[in-house]
Amino acid sequence: MTSSESVRPPMPEHVVVGERRGRSPTMCRMTDDAAPLPLDSPRWGQLWTRMGPGAYPVPQALRDLGDDPADRERFRELWAELCAEETTYDAAYAALPHLVDLAARVDPSDADEYLVVAGLIATYASEVPGDLEPAYTEARRRGLTLALERLASCGTGADLRYLLASVAALRGRTDLAEVLQDLDAIQDSCPSCGTVVHPSMLEAVVERDRSS
Repeated sequence: MTSSESVRPPMPEHVVVGERRGRSPTMCRMTDDAAPLPLDSPRWGQLWTRMGPGAYPVPQALRDLGDDPADRERFRELWAELCAEETTYDAAYAALPHLVDLAARVDPSDADEYLVVAGLIATYASEVPGDLEPAYTEARRRGLTLALERLASCGTGADLRYLLASVAALRGRTDLAEVLQDLDAIQDSCPSCGTVVHPSMLEAVVERDRSS
């Protein structure tokens, strides 16, 4: 997907297509409250990232971002381990409350990447472990509020489209979110000459995004 530098964070080059494995093995229920999973909890060791079981690097990355939430490079390294190749790994459900907290701390323009990734996590979410669900659900609610506030002042190019996708995902319309996220990739081949074309209405929107 094509995106502006300020919105959807670029996927690091090392990310490759992997096995769909977003859920960890048998879970034990911990608590019903909506408090985020503590960064020193041993539960992180049972969760999966793109690299497999044992999400030990995630709490440290969140600590680093807590010290400097505007560190985009560190954030981009983290989010690629949480949600990649249309898969949300279950460490993302534990991380989302912390990511939304970080989004609330930074300047609105710096919150966009956090909110877009929150939308991606929600778009490709599957079964949320029961012990993580209360905090994850509350984080989705708070993330939606932040995204709606940001819509009033964001740019009108790709920024707007990706934030709208996040709003759709956080509202539960993951089908609409996928369309908005992949708008510049929706295409077909001409039956006569084989040229790859965008449907005309989509093409106009894509071109406006690219020129903004």
